Amino acid sequence: MTQTNTDVIVRELVADTIDVRESAEGRRVCGIAAPFGSRFDAVEFVETFRPGAFAKSVAERADKVPLLEGHRRDAMPLGRATRLEETTQGLYAEFLMSNTGRGNEALQLARDGVMHSFSVGFVPVRDTRRETGDGRPLVQRDEVKLHHVGLISEVPAYADARVLSVREYDPDDETSAPKLAVWRARLLTL
Repeated sequence: MTQTNTDVIVRELVADTIDVRESAEGRRVCGIAAPFGSRFDAVEFVETFRPGAFAKSVAERADKVPLLEGHRRDAMPLGRATRLEETTQGLYAEFLMSNTGRGNEALQLARDGVMHSFSVGFVPVRDTRRETGDGRPLVQRDEVKLHHVGLISEVPAYADARVLSVREYDPDDETSAPKLAVWRARLLTL
C-alpha cells in the first residue's frame, strides 16, 4: 500500500490490454480502472472494491477526475475523464488525452502497450472489515472518494484493471478528415 501525506491511497491495477480509440470526440484511453471483487494482497491485509464504491464520485465529479502519469501530482495531467461508469466488472473509465507533448507521448506509449495499466488514487470513506481464511484482515471498500487515475507501465495491484482501448481521431486534421476540414473552413468564413 502506498500512502501520501494527504491520505490519498493508490492502487496499481494490471491490464491485459489498453484500448486506444480515435473518434470525432477525440483521442481516448479506455478500460477498467478498478475491478470489483478482485483481491489485492497488501501483506498485512487484503483489500477489495465492492460494487457501488465509486458511485458517489461518479455522480459528483465524473468529468473532473484527472488522468495522471502514474501518480505524479507534481506534473500537469495527461487528460481527464469523459466517462466513468460502474459496470459488473468494475469502474469503467474513458479519458480524453490532451493534445500536449505529454498527452501525445502517453497516447503513443498506450498504443505501443508500454503504458498498459491503470492505478487509482482514492480516499477511503466507508469500509467493511472481515477476516481472510489465513486470519488477516479483509478490507472491503464500500465507498471511496476517487481522487485521480494513473496511467502506468508497472505491475499493478489488481490484475483485472484493464485499459481496453485507445481511440484517436482529429477532426481538424486535413489528412485524416479532408472533407470535414473543407466544410469547417467554409463554415468559418460565413
